[in-house]
Amino acid sequence: MPADTNPRVLVVDDEPEMLDLLQDALKDEGFSIETAASGLDAIKLARANPPDIVVTDLMLGDCTGLDVIDSLRTDIAGDIPAIVITGMGDPATLTEASRYRPVELMTKPLDLNRLRQAIREELVRRAGYERTKKRQKKLRRLAREINIERKTIQNRLDSTCADLTVAYRSLSSQMASQQVLLAYQRELIAAKNDDDVFRSLFRVIVHRTGSVFGVALACDSEAELQIAGRFGVPHPDEVTFCQELCNPLVDMTLTDPKCMLIDTGERSEMFHESIRKFLPGLSVLTMPLIPSPGELIGLVVLYRKGEQPFTDADVELAEMIAPPTAMAVRRND
Repeated sequence: MPADTNPRVLVVDDEPEMLDLLQDALKDEGFSIETAASGLDAIKLARANPPDIVVTDLMLGDCTGLDVIDSLRTDIAGDIPAIVITGMGDPATLTEASRYRPVELMTKPLDLNRLRQAIREELVRRAGYERTKKRQKKLRRLAREINIERKTIQNRLDSTCADLTVAYRSLSSQMASQQVLLAYQRELIAAKNDDDVFRSLFRVIVHRTGSVFGVALACDSEAELQIAGRFGVPHPDEVTFCQELCNPLVDMTLTDPKCMLIDTGERSEMFHESIRKFLPGLSVLTMPLIPSPGELIGLVVLYRKGEQPFTDADVELAEMIAPPTAMAVRRND
């Protein structure tokens, strides 16, 4: 037993002499001893101050010691240890008492040394059991905390990996776009005239986005946008169609000079009636050519007929290649 404990022992016997004998035998063992002369008194004492172990006579005046043990285990502590003392040694009595799993089943005349040893050993065993139970509880708590922390770390790791994946994809996309831009700028350096510039432009658009039709417009000597080239596979559309398609787009661009996606089927009223029957399913992407702020020197109109419509990625590509295209056209003036 640990030195700083004061185990509580409840002694129950209806014979005053036996009660005094037991109290005297245990008083020098460092126990806190309470005595009860009946089963009812024992139950009241135990409810007020639960004992660590019960020493009870089998036959009491108002009940049996087994009744006391059963009541305490039911109402107070299901595993409270008990030592049963009996003056009857018949097998039936001993068998009935053994059903209550006493620490010791002792017969009279009583061996006091054995009683003291049985109490000490049981209290040491229970103290070890309680320590083990506390350690196990602490270990379970630590295991739960570790598991929660592990899940938290795993979630953070998963989130970090996801963020890194997104960042890597974004960086890879930016690098790929920069490579496209560098290759395109090298082509523009070699371009000798506007035709070469627009051929390079349409080539990179087709390579990056797929099949497309297009019209290139450039400012004439009177600063009016005129068709400078047409593109399409297997052949470009007629000049008349291209002109009627571009006329309202020129006005729109002059008002708001930026790359725009336009669904002509939804905005057919802005186009000449002669081409409206061709507009459903026609997706348009406009690309203003602005070499310096406020200076519009050209316009490229790209369109698709019922194929995959232009996307935001196509707009980003157009915004990326429009400035060097404008500078190349300006250089050729």
